[in-house]
Formats: sequence, C-alpha cells, structure tokens
Amino acid sequence: MTLADEHDVDVLVYHRDGTIYVDSRTSAPEHLLELLDGLGLDRHCMPEEADTWHQVPEHWGEMAMKQMADRAIPLLTGAGYRIAIDTVFGGTAHQAARAAAQPSPPVTAPATPPDAGSHRSRRSL
Repeated sequence: MTLADEHDVDVLVYHRDGTIYVDSRTSAPEHLLELLDGLGLDRHCMPEEADTWHQVPEHWGEMAMKQMADRAIPLLTGAGYRIAIDTVFGGTAHQAARAAAQPSPPVTAPATPPDAGSHRSRRSL
C-alpha cells in the first residue's frame, strides 16, 4: 500500500528526508504515470515489488517545484484524478522568489481631490 492509497487520493506530493516525492496509488494506470512523466518528474520503479513512484529532480529549485505543482493540479484534476499536496511549498524563500520573478505593477498618479475654492458659487452684488 502506498501513501497515496493511505490518504485516499490518486497522487500525493510530499517531502521526506530532503526529497520531494510524488506518490501514486498502487497499480496506478499508465495514463496517470505518463501525466506525471510529462510534468518533468523522474520515474522510479522497483519491479520486484511492483512499486512505481516519481521524484522531483534534484536540480530543480523552489520555483520550479512550485510551477510543477501549479501545472499538476489542473492537469490531474481535469483528467479525473484526486491530488493532495503536503505543505512542501511556500515559505519566505518561495515568496521572495515569486516577487522577484513578477514584474512590478505600474505606478499610477494618486487621485487629487478637487480644489475646494474652485467650487464656490458666485454671488451677484
């Protein structure tokens, strides 16, 4: 039984011992495994145990992992699979990297209130 089986999902993304694993159900369909391959994940097999799992490549940085997760969620749920992502993404390093990667918003001039003196009504004398 895999961790994905234990969590009652088709795919479980989790962190253990410095590695990000992407675990699928026991006897996952080849279609699911191919979708995970297509996300750039490394497939590993233990044929004698009929066990297959994926790992995030070691050379990926935090931003690449977050981008993979952002792509995985709609891809897998759109194909009818249930996915759970452990709290492996986030934190201040991720937030700083995202902020640096995004362009700054355009600066707009602040709205100036109308001059109160310009709206005085004229009185005839």
